[in-house]
Amino acid sequence: VNRAGHNLAADLGDHSLNGFQEIFGGGGNVGVHLVYVYGTQDLYKKSIQIAVGKMPVNIDFANSPLFCTFMNKSNCGIPKSLTRGAAGYATYPGSTWGARVRYWPLHGLYIQAGLYGVNPYLNTNKYDRTGFEMGTDLYTGVYTPVEIGLIPHFGKNNLVGHYKFGFAYDSSQYRDVYYDNNGNAAAATGLPYRWTNGKTQIWLQADQMLIRNGSGPLHGLYALAGFAKSDGKNSPYTYQIYAGLVDRGPFSTRPQDTFGVEWSETMASPELVASQWIRYRQRLPLPGNTTYPQSHITTLEVTYNIHAFRGLSIQPDYQRIWRTNLQKNKPTVDAVGLKLHAVL
Repeated sequence: VNRAGHNLAADLGDHSLNGFQEIFGGGGNVGVHLVYVYGTQDLYKKSIQIAVGKMPVNIDFANSPLFCTFMNKSNCGIPKSLTRGAAGYATYPGSTWGARVRYWPLHGLYIQAGLYGVNPYLNTNKYDRTGFEMGTDLYTGVYTPVEIGLIPHFGKNNLVGHYKFGFAYDSSQYRDVYYDNNGNAAAATGLPYRWTNGKTQIWLQADQMLIRNGSGPLHGLYALAGFAKSDGKNSPYTYQIYAGLVDRGPFSTRPQDTFGVEWSETMASPELVASQWIRYRQRLPLPGNTTYPQSHITTLEVTYNIHAFRGLSIQPDYQRIWRTNLQKNKPTVDAVGLKLHAVL
């Protein structure tokens, strides 16, 4: 892949997970960026599949093909609080060496687990900017996700749903966001924040087709919702929740068009916020790329993808962001975008 450009969110002082431009970010601003190279093997009449190679975590865990209906990056690919909360959750187009095993005990029910190297320097100039770095010199630990998924079908119209619950543990060391080595507030003592061993994450996701508009797997009206939680003592975000509707083929005369509306809210770690308030009252620089103690950020997006003709789609988009960068003192932002997708 090739990704380059300018980050609109940064212009507005937003250094959180809510970038406005779905295709911006990652890729290292280089001519060619390697996303993944891996192989898969089916076993026991395809009830077990093994994947091994250099690959992102989010191609298999906590993902949905509905997420990138939207341009805001709070959910495109995966709920971004997961990857921003743990370096071990490598997300497209960043990848690390790893393996994944998926088992289908019953039709429509799967259990999968993975083991991935943790590279906190993905897509940076310091390491693996191009994706072609194959070494593991700077890996800091192992990321181990486990996910259980159910894919039911309802009624004569084959209304498909996806329901998944996941848990992950990152064995790397991370800085505590509040305490120093003596168990006191580092923001008050001026001592370094202590190191903590490992962090955990969980996610619960669901989408369900309510009305079928065609024979394709995504041709219909879907409702989606989800929840993600990271360890607040060493993550910038504790909770993320989202809900939305995606309708592919909303009109019989426009079977390839897609309409979407989504709401998302992300809450800052209470421990991080407490540390920021201590430094703010002392008029000191704040941790977390912020100028005021953080709280939460809310995003509402409405988008419509117009299938102009074969090979070309045009997608106008509107976003409203409250508490940019999770800061109360930031103004509400209205963003209007346009995406062109051409296939030759």
